[in-house]
Parts: sequence; structure tokens; C-alpha cells
Amino acid sequence: MGAASRGIAVLRYDKRTNACDVDRSDVTVNDVTTDDAVTALKRLRSQEGVAADSVFVVGHSLGGVLAPRIATRDERLAGVLMLAPGPTRPIAETVLDQRRHLIEQQNLSESEREEALANARERAEKIRSLDIDDDEVVLGLGGREYFQSLAEYDGPEAAAELEIPRFVGQGDRDYQVTPDGDFPIWRETLSDQSNVRLELYEGLNHLFQDGTGPSTGAEYFNADAVFDQRVVEDITTFVERHS
Repeated sequence: MGAASRGIAVLRYDKRTNACDVDRSDVTVNDVTTDDAVTALKRLRSQEGVAADSVFVVGHSLGGVLAPRIATRDERLAGVLMLAPGPTRPIAETVLDQRRHLIEQQNLSESEREEALANARERAEKIRSLDIDDDEVVLGLGGREYFQSLAEYDGPEAAAELEIPRFVGQGDRDYQVTPDGDFPIWRETLSDQSNVRLELYEGLNHLFQDGTGPSTGAEYFNADAVFDQRVVEDITTFVERHS
């Protein structure tokens, strides 16, 4: 992300569900995100040349909304940076809004559109009610335990309880974690705290790539669409200021 060129050591690792053969029907958010992040922090602090008292977590999307939980578990972080953190609203509501957005971008007939929306509502209701079979995986993410652990966690409230510096960054073209539905919750919860910075970036999507018009998942794979330099600068400046 450009941090290394400014003397900031960076540790990144593949998410467990990407790197390992995991039974997703039997995981929680701790299994797929929190536990490994806490372990990574311990490993990072053990490396020569790393300032153990100036370690930050930068989390994106699910990793962003769980960054406060990671901070609570670790207890030694100098700060957390939450990029497009979500889901912030109920996960069923978020999933349905995402599907509606993508359906609107497709050239579908009225009957195809209604069928797609009905399917999206069915999946959202399954998540909301937790009516998920023991070995079932929904949306490729997880099963009943996964969605229950998401429902039981409030990221903004967890962030509000932290005393360390916090950064929340959001793209205004993000359809997965939205500037209208999610970012205002972070702003309302955290804006009265002095060591919080909230930034809304014009033109950026969920992966902080610049673009125009409604965002779709297809643009994520555009080789020319890179992580925006504005966000890189803000991340590194925030870390330097609070180290």
C-alpha cells in the first residue's frame, strides 16, 4: 500500500477461508477473521525492528468492522483503521440491498428481474431468521453460526468503547458497504470523539478504486484500477501521527 516506503512495516496474510480447506458451515466470524488477526499481531511484534508499542490494525470490509473486536482482544494496539467497514446494518438488509443494486445494473426483463429479486429476498430471509441447515453454507460465506455471530456483534458500538485512535474510510461509490446506509452510522456513533477521523472518498468503490457511475463487481478485476493514492496517504499519515 505504499507504507513500507515510509518506514512502516506491514504484515499481510491470506484469510483462512482463502488459504485453507475450511468447513464454512461450522465457522464464526472469530474463526475466519478475529482469531487469526490476534495471532498475526503477536507474530508481528516478535519481529526484529518492529516497534511493539506502535502496532495498528488496518481492516477492510468484514475485517474493518471486526477491527474493534480485534483491538479488544489484543489490548495493545496503538490504533485501528477501518476501511469500508461492514456489515454495519443487519446482514440480511445489507445482502438484499447489494443484490438489488446488482440486479438494477443488469439488462433483465421484468419477469427475470422479479425472479432475481424473489431469490434475493428468500436468501435474505434465511439469513435474518437463521433458518439454515446444519451443513448449509449461504452465499459462500458461512452457515448458521457465522450469521448468528455477525448478528450478535455491533461494530460501531464496539469502536465507540475504544480509547485508541480510530480511522474510518468509505468510498462514495461503494454498493457493498454504502455511504448512505452504513457510513452515517459510523459518523453518528463516533463523530463526537476527538481521536476519530472519518473520511468519505469521492469516486471510490468498495476496493477503493476510482471510477464513475454505478459500481459493479466486474470493475474489481480491472488491472488498471488500483488502490487509490489518497487512501494510502491518509493511512500512512494516520499511523505516523499516532505512533
